[in-house]
Amino acid sequence: MLRGISVLSLDFGTLSEENLRLKSALSQMQKTTRMNELLETDEDYESDMTSNEDRFALGRDSSCSVPRSVSPQPTGDVIKPYPQMVQSMREEGQWKKLQRCAEELKSEKDELRRLAVDTKDAFSVCMAEMKLLLTSKTTDFFRVLIERYKSEMEKRKQLHNQLVELNGNIRVFYRIRPQLYSESDINKPVVTIDDLDNGVVHVSNSSGTRKTSAGADKVIPTGFSQSQIFQEVSPIITSCIDGYNVCIFAYGHTGSGKTYTMEGPVELPGINQRAIMQLFETAKERDGDVKYVIRVAMMEIYNEKIRDLLNTSNTNLAIRQTDEGKSSIPGLEEITVSSAKEVTETLARGRKNKAVAATEANIESSRSHVIVRVIVSATNLITKATTVGRLNLVDLAGSERVSQTNATGQLLKEAQAINKSLSELGNVVLALRQNQKHIPFRNCQLTRILEDSLNGDSKTLVIVHLSPDAKSLNESISSVNFAEKIGQVFTKSGTLKREPTRRSITGVQSGQRRDIPSSPRK
Repeated sequence: MLRGISVLSLDFGTLSEENLRLKSALSQMQKTTRMNELLETDEDYESDMTSNEDRFALGRDSSCSVPRSVSPQPTGDVIKPYPQMVQSMREEGQWKKLQRCAEELKSEKDELRRLAVDTKDAFSVCMAEMKLLLTSKTTDFFRVLIERYKSEMEKRKQLHNQLVELNGNIRVFYRIRPQLYSESDINKPVVTIDDLDNGVVHVSNSSGTRKTSAGADKVIPTGFSQSQIFQEVSPIITSCIDGYNVCIFAYGHTGSGKTYTMEGPVELPGINQRAIMQLFETAKERDGDVKYVIRVAMMEIYNEKIRDLLNTSNTNLAIRQTDEGKSSIPGLEEITVSSAKEVTETLARGRKNKAVAATEANIESSRSHVIVRVIVSATNLITKATTVGRLNLVDLAGSERVSQTNATGQLLKEAQAINKSLSELGNVVLALRQNQKHIPFRNCQLTRILEDSLNGDSKTLVIVHLSPDAKSLNESISSVNFAEKIGQVFTKSGTLKREPTRRSITGVQSGQRRDIPSSPRK
């Protein structure tokens, strides 16, 4: 029995050893089988490994970090340990995921590129359409805006022109010179302003006979300064910068204050310099809309010859008529000015060349008509329209009669030429007043030069100067008569000036002579 147990124990021991060997062999076979199954699932493994360099190049192009795997060896030669095989398989799986990710990214990149091109094309088309629409709308807007601007500018010019025309295209002012110290001690002034109506002037002689004139648009009191006088004159200057022709001239006998009004001393400049400075100020206000160029010429009419005061070599200039019917003086020097200093220097330069001579009326009597001509060229930067306006500032020679001057020789010849031109000026005014078909502008140089400023839609201001000195009584009466004659003028495009009322000590009304009582003096 014991023997049998011993034999069984030996048999079981042998079986246990055999069982262990079989178990080990089975485990090894399972590993081999698993390895084969894994190798069989990747049929392209060998081809992928042989093209390892191509895959790494693709990995570099895709900016992906690709792990480099070890080339497989035949399974029959070497069988890797299981952990290394698992790690290798994991790396191979990550590589394929990265490869698929790179392909997807590349596909998305191509799609995005295509979408970007399509979007760019669509945006370009849209922008082109918007540009065309915007250009069309902007063009229409600016066209309407420019039309409205033109309309408003034209309305402003018309309103200003109507305002000037309501006052008269030809206006007449009186300016009474203050009495000099030497005159105030000898006699009372013979020219006075009515106490109740400052638009009425009385001219009285020593016997009390009075001539009353109410034909002027305004009477400037003796106490008015140069600045106050220019305030009365300045509205007409604006017409020049709007493209109209304007003439301001001083009329009166020698010593009545004409040159003081037009030129004035350095510290109290007259109308000439102030008018040009106003043109500068108006041009500055419109800067950005309108470009202005201002030129100044200065001449005198001496013995019916036109002399250039800015270029003394031009001593006998001729007047020509342009195709537009405007008077022109070829060869007359015109200086472009852009500052107050240039204006002052130019006017001073011309004044030095004036013809003056000593007479019984004035030690430095002007023997010529002096004309300062200002040409204003304007270009509208918006509408491109251009206009040209001319401002004539005329200081007429003394209007006294030859008998008053006791002139002889050259002075007599000068006086006769002066009186002839002033007489022709009166004839032109009379022809305009009567609306005659023929206006004798060509009878003298003065009226030929002033033709543009007296005819059509031009604006003219006459400042008639009167002296309160009793010695100048007859000359003052003559000046008043001239002013009343001019005051009745109307131009073709202007409105009729009111008829001046002549009130004198003996008037005729309804065929009866009657006396008009003088106004009481304060």
